[in-house]
Amino acid sequence: MGKTAPLLLVVVIVAATYLTWRHYANAKALLQDWASANKLRILQAKSNAVWLSLPLSMWFTTSRYQLVYRISAYDECTHRIRTGLVRLGTPIWGFMNPDAVEVFWDDAG
Repeated sequence: MGKTAPLLLVVVIVAATYLTWRHYANAKALLQDWASANKLRILQAKSNAVWLSLPLSMWFTTSRYQLVYRISAYDECTHRIRTGLVRLGTPIWGFMNPDAVEVFWDDAG
């Protein structure tokens, strides 16, 4: 039983690392799919790891499982560059499905 504990710990660490990497990979793919569907070309996408950079209104509505990106995108319909925040994932578990994308444009209007 003494040899199984370190092995189990390694398995748990590897599994947690893989699931975290997979979550971020799914989020990037969802962001690209959303942009393509809305005729946008992502110029820059930066994950908001620091919660202080989020607007106060998003602090209480974003769960820890959701990812928020600050994006800069070229809009092919209007031929201009738009910036804003994109929140990805469902509020409960952060599942990355196409219905779980919310956009908050800086130039809303």
